[in-house]
Amino acid sequence: MVCRVWLGPGVALTLARALTLALTLALTLALAHHTLSADTHHLRDEGGKVLYEVLAGRQVYVYRSYKDVQIFHFSVPAHVSMALYNFTANDSLACDPRSITVFLQAESYPVVNPDGAEYPPRLWVNRSQVYEVQLLSDLSPSYLSVPYPVAGDWFMVAFINETSNRITQAGLFPSCHSWLQTEVTYRQEENIVNIVPEIHSHQEIQLYQQVEESQYYRFYVPLSTWLVVVNISNCVILNDGDMPSCPVTVAFRTRALPNLNSTNTVIHKCEDVIGDTCTIEVDPEEDAWHYLKLTTPTGMSVQLSMAVKLFLCDALGGNIYHSMSGGKMTMNQLSPEESLGAGSPPFVNLSISDADDTNNISFVTKEQGLPHRILFMPTQNTKQHIAENCWPRHNLVKKTFGGNFVFEYDLPPDENGSVPLLLNITSASPTLLAFHLEPIIDIGGTLSVELAISPYMNVSKHNFSVAGCVALGLREEPDASGQCSRGHSLLVNTSTQNDAVTVLLIPFPEPGSWYLTLTPTCYLINASEVVECSVNEVTVVFSVTSASCLQGKCGRYGSCVQYISGGFIFSTCVCDAGYRGWGCTDSSQATPNWKLLLATLLLTLSNLFFLPAIILAVKRRYFSEAIVYAFTMVFSTFYHACDQETYNFCLMRLSVMQFCDFYSAIFSFWVTLIAMADLPYSLYSFLHVAGALIVALGVEYDRTGLWVFVVPSASAFFIMTSSWIWHCKYQHGCYPAKQYWLTCLLPGVLLAVTGLICYAFFETHDNYYYVHSLWHATMALAILCLLPPRREKNGFFSETHPSSQPDLNLVVYRSTPEHVPLP
Repeated sequence: MVCRVWLGPGVALTLARALTLALTLALTLALAHHTLSADTHHLRDEGGKVLYEVLAGRQVYVYRSYKDVQIFHFSVPAHVSMALYNFTANDSLACDPRSITVFLQAESYPVVNPDGAEYPPRLWVNRSQVYEVQLLSDLSPSYLSVPYPVAGDWFMVAFINETSNRITQAGLFPSCHSWLQTEVTYRQEENIVNIVPEIHSHQEIQLYQQVEESQYYRFYVPLSTWLVVVNISNCVILNDGDMPSCPVTVAFRTRALPNLNSTNTVIHKCEDVIGDTCTIEVDPEEDAWHYLKLTTPTGMSVQLSMAVKLFLCDALGGNIYHSMSGGKMTMNQLSPEESLGAGSPPFVNLSISDADDTNNISFVTKEQGLPHRILFMPTQNTKQHIAENCWPRHNLVKKTFGGNFVFEYDLPPDENGSVPLLLNITSASPTLLAFHLEPIIDIGGTLSVELAISPYMNVSKHNFSVAGCVALGLREEPDASGQCSRGHSLLVNTSTQNDAVTVLLIPFPEPGSWYLTLTPTCYLINASEVVECSVNEVTVVFSVTSASCLQGKCGRYGSCVQYISGGFIFSTCVCDAGYRGWGCTDSSQATPNWKLLLATLLLTLSNLFFLPAIILAVKRRYFSEAIVYAFTMVFSTFYHACDQETYNFCLMRLSVMQFCDFYSAIFSFWVTLIAMADLPYSLYSFLHVAGALIVALGVEYDRTGLWVFVVPSASAFFIMTSSWIWHCKYQHGCYPAKQYWLTCLLPGVLLAVTGLICYAFFETHDNYYYVHSLWHATMALAILCLLPPRREKNGFFSETHPSSQPDLNLVVYRSTPEHVPLP
């Protein structure tokens, strides 16, 4: 017994694609396993703990705009000294390898313009280091090494580089898909010593260490910390040799292990210091871990003592050191984002008590089954290290609105509960505005920072100027010229009305603490003629808001759209009319307005070629066909009018009009071929209804596929051919008449074939409106030629053998008067 299963073309195509994907992924995983093993052995040889992260293969797409990127997300562990990325890409079978580009960045989505378009003015890009990798989809691995990465979220965007603008019809050409798989190997440092910093003035915490070649340390900095001071003293060289008094190099970095080749790392050599104590002063990031690396010459061992002091600006409250309800604080509370479990680095076994509670010293040891904890017991008499030069600070309040990425920051409410609209900044010192962005949910839009001087300032004696620095993580004061070395500068003055307002746009802002530092100055006429201000305060107006795209807009030639890729939401501009760029402002390749208008007119008015076919169908009593042709003309016109750039008009939803356009076009082929078949009226009506249902199903299933056009057309052609053969057999002659073959059928077929060839093989994005308009004209004229002559009531039709008795109840519409009625 043999069981045969017949698969339709759609099912067979789906199974073929699934088999292709399975084979390519199997090859990818096999190659990746080999390369991953080699990478693992290499990193293990360098010491440390090896961790892995694998992202399964995901499809990447051809880049037309930023909406086409595929977003990948990585979670980088803490204390990583090396991250090795292994990229592998593959294509569908029978497809040539394609070029794939990858951009990788920490904390937020990379801001890139692969097409080389210009960025809009006042847009701040290149804030973070972006890594770029080029590879081919031929299963050859490509590698990227990132030394000392910042722990947390890393984002990667990937896409296919393809310059061809050809429009390929689905089903006529191989459907090529590319997948990208990424594997990351992390080398994590394990020997990191935690330092307990000095917070209170009565404390004196010294860490005694013996350093040989290198050693990592870390300490936690809470909110409101203004300054960090690291003191290294009591250096003793344990090895004999003529060396400096303290041959130690100190590297300092925030939120990641120090990288000697990075500009984010502060390097200080203690051997150049005169005196017994080597002191390093740095501006810290609040609410973050800070790392130190002490390095000695090769083969040398140095014994030293080290202390870390934190100087805070908030002595009354507001940070975790003195907000504990019980007046006590453990080390677990000092680093609230981490649990000091078995896998955590060792802590120094110290306990500090207050004079009022000397017996209340607590140690919890590992022998008791719990991690080490260091207990602080500050009292009301305890004084913290207070920095003397703290700036006036305003912690802005976040207000969230409906929708993604829509929020703003305001000043805290005053005593009456109202939010101040103006801010007075002192000329004695810079003023600090602080606000915080959340990870993931706040990074997909564009942050807008606006600054202006109040128009009510009295400029009769002198002009006012306000310089600002927008920075992430670390505060920064503008220099004498109003510039910022690390952040982005803002500069406004009262010389002209245009100079009194400025704006800064930050696309895909990184999460964390942001600062806006404002410094006012006064001058006469030229900005260089600085004078002493006659008033102590300068009134400014500021705005810190977030919205999709560029303040929720993309200009005249673009639309702002939100997309989801890899589970992450981002907003981007989709440009029209050849405009490019982040805000659709680059007009270097823009299409002129006359071409846009011409395209709309050609694609819509070319449907008027259906009018002769409609009139002829009505004249020849093909009323059903006339309705279908009119339906095709109307919806093709309005669909293309809605689908155009700039000059467009939408009668209803684009998806509805697209369905009607595709459906009526295919159904026009069906009813024309059925009319040419010259069938009995009962069969003729049945095929019209059956064709309407089948075509509607196919268009809804895949309106752009090849089979939805081929199957109805081939079926109708088979029915027409069978009918013609039947007519030839029973009329003992050629059917239809030779005149119809020469004057109607041949020109109609040539027109239809010409239109199909142009539609399938010659359409590009540049000539679309020319070629597609030609397709409209050729199809309408082909129908005009192929439509059979007028239907006539021409006797009776017998559905049995010619010698049988005719059915008097059946009336047949004959196609040609010269045909002899069947008996």
